[in-house]
Amino acid sequence: MKPKLILFDVNETLLDLKPLARRINASLSSDLAFDLWFSSLLHYSLVETVTGHHEDFSKIAQATFEMTAAKFKKVIAEDEIKSILGMISKLQPHQDVVEALTILKKRDYILVALTNGNPQVATDQIKNAELTSYFKAVYSVDEAQAFKPNPNPYSYVLEKLNVKPEETLMVAAHGWDITGAQRRGLQTAFIAREGKFKYPLAADPEFDCKDLLELVERLP
Repeated sequence: MKPKLILFDVNETLLDLKPLARRINASLSSDLAFDLWFSSLLHYSLVETVTGHHEDFSKIAQATFEMTAAKFKKVIAEDEIKSILGMISKLQPHQDVVEALTILKKRDYILVALTNGNPQVATDQIKNAELTSYFKAVYSVDEAQAFKPNPNPYSYVLEKLNVKPEETLMVAAHGWDITGAQRRGLQTAFIAREGKFKYPLAADPEFDCKDLLELVERLP
């Protein structure tokens, strides 16, 4: 079925996290620091959700940065941590993003962003990347009080826009996001950004693409 709504993850799917990764790796003197921090961030966001609690993603980011720094026997001042993590709002899109979104918007798909970030960060990210004009809406999981891949954020967007799951395509560079959307009944498109992989125990996505331009070519 041709989707009516295309739902985009933001970090790594649309926006390039490499500048943030370089800054974190430099601050903690390890090429492993960013990957460890980001995995911890996702892990503890899910701890919040599965324990029936919800916390601001930015606060979890700071807390898990402190934990990561401790693993590398580093103590980073709070102001410095906030400066480092503040880069998340100033990331630029991957090279394929603007061209792909331009084409999709001209084809009259409804384009929406859904991120684990809080509403202010989400809005700032899309604005600073100069992508605001492409999206009908930018949603934060805060509105559903649960982090992806919990089904509630996907359901929240579907209800807000009055669109059926089977009419919606979730586009993400994260196997966990693809898995969550699949199990909520959405169509899915995995974007194979560098170092990103599908979850082998999940069903195959409808689209498995090297970048967004390949997805554009394959969409009806």
